[in-house]
Amino acid sequence: NIEFVPYVLQIIGFILESRSSGSISIADAYRALFQLILTLSFLDRSGNIPALSRLLQTYIEKAGETIVLEKLTTILGVFQRLVSQSKVHDHEGFAILNLLIINLPATYLNNYLKDIFIVIFTRLTKAKIQKLIRCIIVFFSYFIIKYGAKEFITQIDSIQANMFQMVVERLFVPELSKVDDNDKKICAVAVTHLLCDPEQMINGIYFNYLWLILLQALLDLFQSTNDLHIMSAAERKKQAQEEAEEELLIGLDDTPDYTPAFSRLAFAKQPRTDLFGSSIPDARCHLAKCLQELTSSHPNQFLSVMTNGLSKEQLLDIQKYCALANVTLI
Repeated sequence: NIEFVPYVLQIIGFILESRSSGSISIADAYRALFQLILTLSFLDRSGNIPALSRLLQTYIEKAGETIVLEKLTTILGVFQRLVSQSKVHDHEGFAILNLLIINLPATYLNNYLKDIFIVIFTRLTKAKIQKLIRCIIVFFSYFIIKYGAKEFITQIDSIQANMFQMVVERLFVPELSKVDDNDKKICAVAVTHLLCDPEQMINGIYFNYLWLILLQALLDLFQSTNDLHIMSAAERKKQAQEEAEEELLIGLDDTPDYTPAFSRLAFAKQPRTDLFGSSIPDARCHLAKCLQELTSSHPNQFLSVMTNGLSKEQLLDIQKYCALANVTLI
């Protein structure tokens, strides 16, 4: 019965999440189910998509290097369909992609990376809405952590010369502080490495134009609390309009055929894990330590930029972070 499909998918996902990694790769029943849920007709019903996305994420996490690799192209097709065709469920596509980035060895996705970025930028040109931008920034952050800041810049600029500058100026700078609270740490750590690791940002073509404004955006992220506190009245009105439009789209998706709405099971909430754990307990301290390494290897260069370009409040914030990390900028 189609009414129960979203609930069944959630329950199966909850069961698989309780298993140790790798254990589902040898079970024929789970392998058969995996083949079934990749049938694109599952995506035709809006109510199935959140539960299907979660179940796919569980497979990626538990059996990423076994049965998932066998169907990697198909899974990326699910990501592409959700991101390209659904304003309602595009975030589910990004959730799948983020888990692929986290759990698969970097080399397995190398041949797909340029196409992934093109799908994302193509969608961005069609509908630059708040939710989509937040999803893109979070994905960029996962990518930077996994592949490195230098590779991130290289991938962006391979699509169009100096495109990285547009990404920083039009996405990171105005939108970074608006990401969801649960995503702030991963974004903060990623932007810290954008500032402190790649040669293009330290001595290269992007230093003069982007380094200071990206640091300011990161400091704004640390100061932000939630979307409503930092959004203007016009932005809040725009977000409300977009949410109303999404509700209308859901209604249109459900006609003329009946499609059960998705209802999350109370006992089957998806757990969130800290990607860094105890290795980076505080992103502010991580920034301070990275800045300390940067300023010590480039005497005067970055201290001068910060002293002359940051506000008094921002300089005080950096001093606080350095005190927390027990470091001193040279």
